[in-house]
Amino acid sequence: MSDDDLLRGYRPSGPPPGLRARITRATRSATASVERPWLRDWLPALAAAAMIILFSALSDRVNADLDTKLTVPDDLRPVEQWGLPAGGGELK
Repeated sequence: MSDDDLLRGYRPSGPPPGLRARITRATRSATASVERPWLRDWLPALAAAAMIILFSALSDRVNADLDTKLTVPDDLRPVEQWGLPAGGGELK
């Protein structure tokens, strides 16, 4: 008995001849009974994107409102807060 004869039982032989036809028939019948529009599959992703856009716009608006309320214009600040010149000398 040669090595080929001994190893023949361990080699993959491939799928049975009718397997491809059975799989394609099964998937055709399963998809035909469950026809769904493509939009339904994308609804969760579209809703998440809409929420991201909405909340980012709202947070941007809130941040802009807070910036305008919390910052003091330069003409209302005391002179001491304007800072000293770069050399650390006196203001003239």
